[in-house]
Amino acid sequence: MCLHTIIAACYRRCLHAIYCITCAVALAMTGIGLMQPALANDVAGKGYQLRQIGDGVYFLSDTAYNTIFVVSDQGVIVVDPLPTLGKKYLQAIAEVTAQPVTHIIYSHEHLDHIGAASLFPAGAHIIAQAETKRSLDHLHDPRRPSPDISFEHAYRLEVGNQLLELAYTSPNHAPGNIFIHLPRQKILMLVDVIYPGYAPYPNLGVSTDIGGTIRINRQALDYDFQTFVGGHVGNTGNRADIETSLAFLTAVEVTARQVLAEKTFPDYLKTTGLAAAGESWFAHDDYEQERVNACYTRLLPVWEQRLKGLARSLKSHCWSMIVGLAISLPPGAATGDKAY
Repeated sequence: MCLHTIIAACYRRCLHAIYCITCAVALAMTGIGLMQPALANDVAGKGYQLRQIGDGVYFLSDTAYNTIFVVSDQGVIVVDPLPTLGKKYLQAIAEVTAQPVTHIIYSHEHLDHIGAASLFPAGAHIIAQAETKRSLDHLHDPRRPSPDISFEHAYRLEVGNQLLELAYTSPNHAPGNIFIHLPRQKILMLVDVIYPGYAPYPNLGVSTDIGGTIRINRQALDYDFQTFVGGHVGNTGNRADIETSLAFLTAVEVTARQVLAEKTFPDYLKTTGLAAAGESWFAHDDYEQERVNACYTRLLPVWEQRLKGLARSLKSHCWSMIVGLAISLPPGAATGDKAY
């Protein structure tokens, strides 16, 4: 039987142990996982891709956003009811189980990740970190109901045969943005911080705390995991993706510090003559842009081939880091003195 015939047959039947082993070998040779469907066709047809990434754990994506849901023997745990999917999220769950949705986990408060929560069963428990609850209590947004269960630092969710460990260390992308860890399946989820294979969303993923965003990359590496889910792009990642993300953020920080040290704002003013004229406010914008360009020029040749789309967003990352150094980050390397 030829390789392609085996691959096609694998999804139709797996009745005997020897046949399943043959399938597994054939699929491994092609780099296709046994549970992997024709993802591109799924997105074009159904509007989403769905595949199993662990025991009872399903990766769901429209290729721009992604999340997971977990099927237990007592119900389904939904993570981040994505508004880009809306009711299709429920359709995807129905493909694999008739179990009811019993719990919804918010990774953080942002509408683009949890804005379809109101479409889910009203009786499901909603769990979030306390900062997220405080924000949603204030917003009164009917699309994202406030959680009925909240925690400060850690929460252990056991539903039937499934365990999820939730943890919050400090503000990062947003206050209340949490780790979601499935220790048995060795899966780690952290949203809007790491984009496997891709450059971050502009402005370091619109981070509200740049130092916290860098630190949480380091903290992610303390977990025991094999599969990483980041909330965006159409694929999962692994430990190497987090190492790359941390290395990139560190490089941006180190480079931003260098270009600021090479020419300070007072030095820049001397070259423009604006200080003598008593008009320096708009000059600061020009100074930042000059330093951003210097940062961009140094980083792009080194990182362009490692992170997709970097040329589109690198100037925004340099600008955010330069502003962060000016207004919030402590002197010296907040991430440690090692330059990656």
